[in-house]
Amino acid sequence: MGDIIVTARKRDERLMDVPVAISALSAETLDRYATNSLTAIGEQVPQLVIGESTNQAGGSINLRGIGAGLANPSTEQAVTLNLDGIPISYGNAVRLGQFDLQRVEVLKGPQSLFYGKNSPGGIISLISADPGPTFEARLRTGYEFAADQRFVEGIVSGPLSDNIGARVAAYYSKEDGWFRNLGVPVAGRTSGASSPSNNAEDFFIRGTLMFNSADDAFRMKIKVNHGQRDREGFGPGGVGQPVFCPSGASQVSPITTDCTLDRNYTEVALPASVAALHPELDGPSHTRSRQFLVSGTADYDLNDTLMLTSVTGFFKLQEHGLGSFTSVNDPTVGASLDLKIKGLSQELRLTSDFDGSLNFMLGGFYQDANLTVGQAFFINTGAPFLAAATFYDQDTEAYSVFGQVRYELSDQLELAAGARQSWETKSLRGTVANTATNASPFEILNPQRKYNDFSPEVTLTYKPTSDLTIYAAYREGFTSGGFNTVPGALRTGPTGAFPGLAARDLSFDQMTAKGGEIGIKGNLADRQMQFDLVAYRYDYSGLQLSRWDEVAFTQRVQNAGGARVQGVEFSTTARPRAIPGLELRGAVAYNDAKYTNFIGGCYAGQSVAAGCNLLPSDPTSPGTAGTAANRFNGQDQSGQRLARAPKWALTAGVTYEHEVSERLGGSVTVDTSYISSYATQTEAHPLARQPGYWQLNGSVSVFGGQDKPWEVALIGRNLTNKLYTATGGTLAFTGTGTGTSTTTPADILGIAGPPRSVLLQLTVRNSLFGNR
Repeated sequence: MGDIIVTARKRDERLMDVPVAISALSAETLDRYATNSLTAIGEQVPQLVIGESTNQAGGSINLRGIGAGLANPSTEQAVTLNLDGIPISYGNAVRLGQFDLQRVEVLKGPQSLFYGKNSPGGIISLISADPGPTFEARLRTGYEFAADQRFVEGIVSGPLSDNIGARVAAYYSKEDGWFRNLGVPVAGRTSGASSPSNNAEDFFIRGTLMFNSADDAFRMKIKVNHGQRDREGFGPGGVGQPVFCPSGASQVSPITTDCTLDRNYTEVALPASVAALHPELDGPSHTRSRQFLVSGTADYDLNDTLMLTSVTGFFKLQEHGLGSFTSVNDPTVGASLDLKIKGLSQELRLTSDFDGSLNFMLGGFYQDANLTVGQAFFINTGAPFLAAATFYDQDTEAYSVFGQVRYELSDQLELAAGARQSWETKSLRGTVANTATNASPFEILNPQRKYNDFSPEVTLTYKPTSDLTIYAAYREGFTSGGFNTVPGALRTGPTGAFPGLAARDLSFDQMTAKGGEIGIKGNLADRQMQFDLVAYRYDYSGLQLSRWDEVAFTQRVQNAGGARVQGVEFSTTARPRAIPGLELRGAVAYNDAKYTNFIGGCYAGQSVAAGCNLLPSDPTSPGTAGTAANRFNGQDQSGQRLARAPKWALTAGVTYEHEVSERLGGSVTVDTSYISSYATQTEAHPLARQPGYWQLNGSVSVFGGQDKPWEVALIGRNLTNKLYTATGGTLAFTGTGTGTSTTTPADILGIAGPPRSVLLQLTVRNSLFGNR
């Protein structure tokens, strides 16, 4: 077995030496299935469930059941993305930078020390490839049959001088999509029924420049990323569809949906009467996204034992979307979204490398970010009207100091202790309008919130041999609270329809985690096999979840009282010397994730008998329903499993690569995975549940010898064509009688994962470009 080098603790270490539960995917692993999305990465890591959404939040990342709400664009993810050292907490960033990666490191559980901002759920660290010491060129093109996708990507890399290296990587893709539109076309606006839909056009480019001083005491790396996506359909996921209707047909008419999780959906342009309400409401459903990220890392050796590191990042996102949510020809509800996010971050670290038993790391982190979001939300129940046009402006300023001390108690035993102290301030301003021209400021209760946290971490590591690591760790984690910047949080409208609301507190509180894990990892059979076994238990307070607010007519984030996540994970990889080129791998994870104390919202159409028996005025005990405004709208979900938290996850795979001659070789790869059932929404609608499912992936390639100057690959993903939903909700304007004895459960909306896809791919490398 070769050693996998990771930087989970901001220094190069063997994966088996790191006392952290971590799944690492190498560039070779990512290439097996042309992995260039977080969703595809999630399929290769047990207990990592990633779902894109059809709303402005972009998506949700759940690791071991811990994740953020789906409805709020300003919610920071409980599982943080980190691209080349820069933390990115927003779900809309799920499409940036997953190309030309050197490796992916998924760190599980609270992470407070090494990744800029504190994270209570884990870190997905994406490390892009750097320029190497020799010239490298690669051109790749391919065609995916299910979505009619055509793509091309290219890489040029190498030294410009003895001290400077550069790398440029670019990617372009265009696809017609794998959905079929059942909607009746709108002349001049939307395509006809059964036409390919959910089409997308993607472009991404990254430039890297590296500099090393002559004595190698100073090293600097700058990366500039630009990504853009133009897609039919609202939100990064593009398309949502009713996946189950309790009555057998949708409660919204005119009916054009088959209420089945399949490749059919309904999407048409908003009616002209609606488009006249606001300039942003005109046109077919679409999403336009632009993202820009600059990262700069500089290392300076002060002397032989001390190194100063600076990590600077600037992130900018602009997104515009328009869509309806009712899957009918005459949409009853819809919204437009304009989202802008920009943020500057700076981290400084001082790290020692003494010959003695004691070493340390000290640092500080600063972030200044701004989010603006404008939303026009319409209702079309007879005479259409603008329910609300809300505009929010949120500022974030975050500071933290952190440090760790590592002490070698003996040659085999190390104690590491560290902590991060965080301070964060968020402020919100807003305007609201019920016409296109009368926007005015509205009063927000508690428009500024301050959050602070102290997160310690202690790890004891025992290494009896160079091939075995045993560790025990106590960890805490934190993410700040924020504000509900969603449409409908305040609304105005015609008298008798949706009256204006008084000033409200739109904030929610911070989330914290504390607990620990024990693990053992190492090599067996004379380094022919690696294994990793970890058991964990973490308690969460203030878990940030989405719930339906009937009074404000919107999804909003609230804090769950508490949750407990505990389980066991095991993974292994074997490469027997008796069969060169053969790799066997497998993993199994058991996760018990439940609310310990949570009063949640009722799902639309939930009856008193089904548990919707708590009053908003007294959310702790059942009472007697009064007026319609005071009817039951809460349920006690203590003891229920967390949303998107499968109890079991398994993966297994085999790869065999063989060179027939110096000029010809080939490989075969097969992988399968299983995820047990899970709820797709917080309210735990019994019908909004994804049953357990298997997936099968496979690839076959033929290449031109050891250096692979050319390679042809046939890649199949989800070969069993199993559709699943990672995220879901209720269809707008369905479900009646919530909190009463006579109800009609709502129709269920889901975001379908990709169906079976078959990709034919051609790759040519260095020697064919004339450089050997």
